[in-house]
Amino acid sequence: MPFTKIEIDAAVQKNYPDARVGWLVANIDVRQNNPYVEELKVTLPDVLAKHGINDENLAAHPDIARWREVYSAMGVKPSKFRSSLEALVRRVAKGQPMWNVSSVVDCYNCVSVTAMLAMGAHDTAKVDGAIVLRYGRAGEKFLPLGAGGEEVDVDPHNIVYADGSKVLCWLWNHRDTRLASVSDETTEAVFIVDAAFTPKTTPIEAGLDLLAGHLEKIGCTVKERGIET
Repeated sequence: MPFTKIEIDAAVQKNYPDARVGWLVANIDVRQNNPYVEELKVTLPDVLAKHGINDENLAAHPDIARWREVYSAMGVKPSKFRSSLEALVRRVAKGQPMWNVSSVVDCYNCVSVTAMLAMGAHDTAKVDGAIVLRYGRAGEKFLPLGAGGEEVDVDPHNIVYADGSKVLCWLWNHRDTRLASVSDETTEAVFIVDAAFTPKTTPIEAGLDLLAGHLEKIGCTVKERGIET
């Protein structure tokens, strides 16, 4: 069954009443790199400077600090398991180069830093039905993307994105699965822009607009979009 929609489970809604999940589906053109995206990467240190963020104070930024609270509530140490947003911001603030994954992945990572919103993406051809933001289930496993991607036991306190057959993203937005990652062969993807709280820097709607605009600059075509609450 192909991807159909995104939902927020009632238990997550109860504990995080301000949670919102913005999403958009786009036809994508994945390349090894793209000059436009490489230019975006160069602007990121200045973007953080405009936000007043540096290596010493980034954990105190309201949007990062709130994610740390969420991660603590999920039963993990936020200094060890970071939101995707903090991982990217920390890399830029330390003067380290951004990851070179692909034109599309690098693009949404740049937009994530610019908007101070957590973002991710999945290949719709590898998604089984609806994507649900929910608590983990006893005995559930997660197969992470990237180096050192050993199988993870999902704790019921952990919040995950999952489809009908697998966990797509563990610890809300900490790490995506290799089972539905955007690859060179991906032609359509669903992009997620989320927050467990009301963002201080950029509203979800504006984040979706920014993401859509940059994706179109690199040859992608946005087909549909929405926000779940």
